[in-house]
Amino acid sequence: MKAARSTIFTGVILACACHAAFAQDFTGNITVTQQGKGNTSYAEQAGGPSFPVRAAITIAQAGNDNHVGGPGAATGGVLQRDNGGLISALIQQTGTGNDAGITQTGNGGSLPNSARITQLGMDNTAQLRQYGSSDSSVAIDQSGSGNVADVAHNGGTALLRTSQNGAGNRLTIDYSNGPFGGPNVTQDGEGNTATVIGYGVTIGGGPRIEQSGSFNSVITVQNLLSESSHRIRQQGTGNQADATQTGDFQRLSIDQEGNGNLASVSQTGMSPGGVNDGNAVLLSQLGNGNTAIVRQAGLGYRADVRQLGANNGTTIYQH
Repeated sequence: MKAARSTIFTGVILACACHAAFAQDFTGNITVTQQGKGNTSYAEQAGGPSFPVRAAITIAQAGNDNHVGGPGAATGGVLQRDNGGLISALIQQTGTGNDAGITQTGNGGSLPNSARITQLGMDNTAQLRQYGSSDSSVAIDQSGSGNVADVAHNGGTALLRTSQNGAGNRLTIDYSNGPFGGPNVTQDGEGNTATVIGYGVTIGGGPRIEQSGSFNSVITVQNLLSESSHRIRQQGTGNQADATQTGDFQRLSIDQEGNGNLASVSQTGMSPGGVNDGNAVLLSQLGNGNTAIVRQAGLGYRADVRQLGANNGTTIYQH
């Protein structure tokens, strides 16, 4: 407990030092509550003399050997750095051996940043970063054991939501600039993995991914998208889905129920007009061992694939 108290005290000192620099323009709150033994926490709110700041950090840990930064932690702890806007961070951990970290570096602008990590159970790890974001919000909720979530966001308006329940689930999100809503990822079960990558996103929502069962996997890549949608749902064991969308007004829906199904979709096309010019895929698999591959390059293509039963195969190419 002695080490834990010293790190908490350091966070408070940093906040007070900033308060003196900003005078009445600075509002800083650091609240830390720890129960149990072997818990550590680290907090820093930096800023510069030219930035008015509204910043708040709340850390609450109950149990043993939980870490928000500090010795042995897999994450870097809380750091909110240059401030300038309504910045906030909340970490709550209940259980044993959980690691959590929040970084929000640039902060900038007059609009709010926010972040939240909640972990229930044991040996869960969550890391999120936002960098030069404004009007952003990120949430990670994990319950169970051995779950790992790693989220990064670059700049612009964003809204990220994640939830993992069970054991050994892994989630990686790496998004970039531009206003968007999502990604929204939910994983329930054991050994599920989801990887979400987007770049140059302008308008529209990120992928909606739902997994329940065991050892399902999803990999999605979106690039240069405007007003595109992306939804993947998996129920069962050992299902695989990968999807790539590049261009405007792309529509994608993958629904898998059963075991060992494979769905692979790729869509490209830069729409000069509206939503009707984009490509669309509606793919559903109910059963076991089904395979569907769809490739669409161009504008205005539609693919509707429905597989019922076992060991069915479908391949579609449209150019």
